[in-house]
Amino acid sequence: MRYLMLVLDTPDAPADPVGVPDIETWVRDTYDSGRAIIGDRLRPPADAVGVQVRTGEVVVTDGPFTETKEVIAGFDILEAPELDEAIRIAAAHPMAHTGAIELRPFWPLGLDGDTEA
Repeated sequence: MRYLMLVLDTPDAPADPVGVPDIETWVRDTYDSGRAIIGDRLRPPADAVGVQVRTGEVVVTDGPFTETKEVIAGFDILEAPELDEAIRIAAAHPMAHTGAIELRPFWPLGLDGDTEA
């Protein structure tokens, strides 16, 4: 099962967190084991744009465009046999200690014969 792991920067992050794992170690361990497929940091919300189509016209808005205090700072695509393993991987990420992690399982469209829904 694949999971999208959203890495969130939160306003309630502890000022001086203790015991935060090293990001380089997490990346090496997770990617070398085949538990992560791809991931990256994201530019700040001020660099984002929103795209909508309304009455046939494309409407583009400058970011930030959501009313939220959390910011998606990055992502990873995880490959884990079950949710408990994805949670273990996410809990070892430094941002689980200083921000937040959201895990979302993929929901295959079934277009290529994949019937898992």
